[in-house]
Amino acid sequence: IAMVHCNNCTSDINAWAGIFQGFGAKLGQRIDMGDIFTALFTAAADGDADCGGVLSYNYLSGESVTGLDEGRPMFVRKPDANFTFANFSRSLLYSALSTLKIGMDILLQKEHVSLKLMMGHGGFFKTPVVGQSILAAALNTPVAVMETAGEGGPWGMALLAAYRVNKKDGEALEDYLSERVFADSKQSVVEPEAAQVAGFDAYVKTFVNALPAEKEAVKGM
Repeated sequence: IAMVHCNNCTSDINAWAGIFQGFGAKLGQRIDMGDIFTALFTAAADGDADCGGVLSYNYLSGESVTGLDEGRPMFVRKPDANFTFANFSRSLLYSALSTLKIGMDILLQKEHVSLKLMMGHGGFFKTPVVGQSILAAALNTPVAVMETAGEGGPWGMALLAAYRVNKKDGEALEDYLSERVFADSKQSVVEPEAAQVAGFDAYVKTFVNALPAEKEAVKGM
């Protein structure tokens, strides 16, 4: 059994969504948060594969995978970056998965773990295809998403509780899920695209190279 544990995922995306909601309020517009998330994710699909020189750190807290005891959310860009809303949005999504990719690269490249398929669950996958394709690019692995993918951790905890209460004698969790919970669930699978994989690799290389700036931010702020 192996696990890559990440302390940070979509919290920084939520924070930016709040900024845009506040901006809309100043213009006299009440914008639903769901619509903001949809706009961010659909815009990200149009961004450059490497985010065009735009970089985001989603570190509200520390990350042991990258050697940080504390976090400082940070957004930076090169002076000549292709600074568009699409690349800004894409960088937020990439940031949510960058630490996961760094940890998974250890398992895949150094420990030689092999993956056939990853299952995606949680709000990151509510907008069809976008988050799914980005995760596929991050891990260079096909990613499956079920109809229930929009439900995240709390729903998973409820499933575990239901298993403890309702399982038959000797029934494994894997069998309970596949035969009783997800037996009739439909799923879609997205394959990684070479150009997107290369783009994510380039982004994470910059993400790792610029980590000293994140560490200095922790010291000085």
